[in-house]
Amino acid sequence: MCAWNNHYCWPGNCGVDGLTQDCGCAVGYRKISVYGASINSGETTCQPTQTPSILTCDTMAVGPRGESKRAMSLQASTACEYLQDMYGNFQPSVMEFDMASEFFIDVTNIPKPAFVFESNFGISDSLIRIKHMAINGMNV
Repeated sequence: MCAWNNHYCWPGNCGVDGLTQDCGCAVGYRKISVYGASINSGETTCQPTQTPSILTCDTMAVGPRGESKRAMSLQASTACEYLQDMYGNFQPSVMEFDMASEFFIDVTNIPKPAFVFESNFGISDSLIRIKHMAINGMNV
């Protein structure tokens, strides 16, 4: 069923039969259904389609003897898309990342069903991919 203690299918509605399979999500949200043998099988939720904005992306490579190289920007902005490739004459043993992001979801105009007492949206995880290239341009 669509609810009881669980806040399935919100922001959105469950349709006339009250089943999560008929869940219709509000604009700006997508329907996510879990199938298979997991404990959450049969769960349907509405997840935001908006992604967070990454404001800053401070990246530094640190070598085994403490030597370091920071990714620099040619712009005044420290946003990730302006960072340039970094080059160093050492093998990094540690990569350090200091990132700041922003995420705002407004659900004040979406009516809440009686079973939804509160809602919280936020960033729950992140993924960083590093591309290591040799001086000749080949991926390592």
